[in-house]
Amino acid sequence: MMEERRKPVLGRVVPGVTPAVQRRLRSCFAAAQAASPALAGWLAFMMFMKPPRRKVDPADAPIIALATRTIRRCGRDRFTVWRWEHPGPTVVLLHGWGSHAARFADFVAPLRAAGFAVIGIDAPAHGTSPGRFSDLPRFRDSLAEVLRAHEPIHAVIGHSLGGGAVLTVLAETAEHHPKRICLFGVPSDMDYILESFAMMLGLKPPALENLRARFSAKFGRPASAVSVTAAAPSVRIPVLVVHDEDDNVAPIAQGAALAGAIPGAILWRTRGFGHSGALRDPATIQRVIDFLRS
Repeated sequence: MMEERRKPVLGRVVPGVTPAVQRRLRSCFAAAQAASPALAGWLAFMMFMKPPRRKVDPADAPIIALATRTIRRCGRDRFTVWRWEHPGPTVVLLHGWGSHAARFADFVAPLRAAGFAVIGIDAPAHGTSPGRFSDLPRFRDSLAEVLRAHEPIHAVIGHSLGGGAVLTVLAETAEHHPKRICLFGVPSDMDYILESFAMMLGLKPPALENLRARFSAKFGRPASAVSVTAAAPSVRIPVLVVHDEDDNVAPIAQGAALAGAIPGAILWRTRGFGHSGALRDPATIQRVIDFLRS
């Protein structure tokens, strides 16, 4: 059974955290909160900003080996760009938190067979990109740099936080937009993610409020204000929203609300794949390609 299809053991699921690790973290944070809620909030925020490093699945390694790897700079960050050449229009792939471009490996051959060049991004502190810390602004800025450097881009496919970064780019930048976008399993807002993270750690209200305050101080606005649903109505290009009915990271209601908030968006429901399993599903991949070619 795929990891994404496991049901939550102790509250909401956070990508990259197994139930065994979750139990150990809860034990550690119980002790930290007993000593100081502020200490627990600080430790939680540092963990929240530091993504886990996911290894490339052995089956994906040959596909990654076919790509040309380059390093781009965005502000103080450097990040990896993978390119599978083709004379046709370009599709950009942006992964979710704690993942990497290789998570889209099953898309590469079908996209190229359909006539597309493919670019995959390893966001800062993900995959082969250097760094220890990352966040939505870093995802956004990396994507914006790729869109600028490789314009015109036909489409962007974003998963989870990567999908949130796509909408953030469209809402906060005026140039170099793609012609179409496809969004997989995008959570509704950052506060939902923050709360899921706190539940996973077993944070009590004082430590959770400290965590929220640290987020607001770092990014200049509360997590609840970082909402993809709020950005959605400004989107004026064709959008396909793919969301699984068994997603235990971002519930299906969030995908439905996102599709409803984007004028003309199409909602494609899958079942039994969890948060990211649909990225491996041939029927879903074909549905995405049909959308990109329509």
